[in-house]
Amino acid sequence: MSRLTAFITDISYEKLPEEMVELAKQAIIDTLGVAIAGWNEPAVEKAKKVYVSQESGLGGVASLWGEPVKADFDKAAIINGTASHVLDYDDASVGVVIHPSAPILSAIAPLAEKLKSSGKEVITAYSIGTEVMIRIGQVMGIRHYNLGWHATDTLGTIGAAAAASYLLHLTEDQCSHAIAIAVSMTGGLQKNFGSMTKSLHVGLAASHGIQAAILADEGFTGNKDIFGKRGFFMAFSGGADEGELQKGMDSITFGEPFDMLEGLSVKKFPCCFGTHRFIQGALELKDEHQLSLDDIDEIVLQAQPRSLLPLVHSRPVTGLQGKFSAEYTVLAAIADGHVRLSSFEDNQVLRRDIQKLFPAVKVLELQESEEDKRLNRRLAVEIRIKTTNGQVYEKKVQHAPGSKEKPLSEAEHREKWISCLSHYAQSSLQHSSVKNIAQELYDQGLRIDTFTYFSDWINEIHNQLNDFNQKQMV
Repeated sequence: MSRLTAFITDISYEKLPEEMVELAKQAIIDTLGVAIAGWNEPAVEKAKKVYVSQESGLGGVASLWGEPVKADFDKAAIINGTASHVLDYDDASVGVVIHPSAPILSAIAPLAEKLKSSGKEVITAYSIGTEVMIRIGQVMGIRHYNLGWHATDTLGTIGAAAAASYLLHLTEDQCSHAIAIAVSMTGGLQKNFGSMTKSLHVGLAASHGIQAAILADEGFTGNKDIFGKRGFFMAFSGGADEGELQKGMDSITFGEPFDMLEGLSVKKFPCCFGTHRFIQGALELKDEHQLSLDDIDEIVLQAQPRSLLPLVHSRPVTGLQGKFSAEYTVLAAIADGHVRLSSFEDNQVLRRDIQKLFPAVKVLELQESEEDKRLNRRLAVEIRIKTTNGQVYEKKVQHAPGSKEKPLSEAEHREKWISCLSHYAQSSLQHSSVKNIAQELYDQGLRIDTFTYFSDWINEIHNQLNDFNQKQMV
């Protein structure tokens, strides 16, 4: 605990590597973009009905990202967090199977607005929160995820508390209590993948992180040995060997280097990251061999067990379920030549020519050697397509687009932001007005380190999109 709290209290913007600052800015832009794109989804609409009353909407202190309404900052965190994950388009960290940016930014933004924090402070808080979230997860490894926990919630709550503690300028002692309180607020089960509750997990993690830090600021206490014997690691790893857990705890280093620089993946496709290599392989085979659904006799998809864990819907009937289906995403890629936000509308998943081919798609576990398991190797996924005329085409995909090994270009990052805002505005990507607005806001996002108040950028997004919507109504 002492190394964690010292990291929170000792770090400053000036100590961040330049690469981390640039990554943080890009990740903040990306997360806000996917949240705005998801703003009109039913899960977000329902969350707003529950967490924003007419009174709080008039007198709240924290902005909702998709509309010029304010709420209590912990409620804003729930709504913004739900929106940031509802499309499953937010970034991922493969090593501990989490979405790091969504819960951390969703906690930081409303608190930063209340505290009038600068862009530099937000970047620093983001760097702290994501680093803590990932490093704590590394102690338990894949075991935690294999038990059925949604690690974005369990670890995100702790990371959010760390980020909030930094913004509140808590002492090391107060930070210890904030983390301990946050641990008792963690939760989230994978069983809810493919439902609205999965995205709610992110909002709850953000809100609980804020609450834990504020409670600690008021003198509320927790057990500062929360990571010790019979603590968080033992409980959330299913009773793993204490010696191994202690070895993992002893090896933790925070910010040396920042793990985000080693393995953040920015999503190219708006669905579970476990589907992305399958999608990329299917798109390449379609392009190479001019395949259509009429050509498909059988598809065999193989990946390591951990890569298949979140893909829980083999016969999806809704867009949400389709995001967690290897079968649907591969068939959609072959049918359309792309996988976009529109691919996950319910009517797209229910297309008869896709539904009838689900039995032809087999998803199998790739055999791992003992050495693969011991070294935690990430193996390439394998795709095998047999056509109706007997041809067999195969493809191995080691890295997903958007990964460190195959990063998105600056143009692709910008295109994703524009497509997200266009989706929100229900406007064509080619609409010159929304493209110009999006371009300007993107450029501002790249300069958030110069903002005296981070919330000024959020306000500018509101103003620009509100003006566009007003013109559309005329």
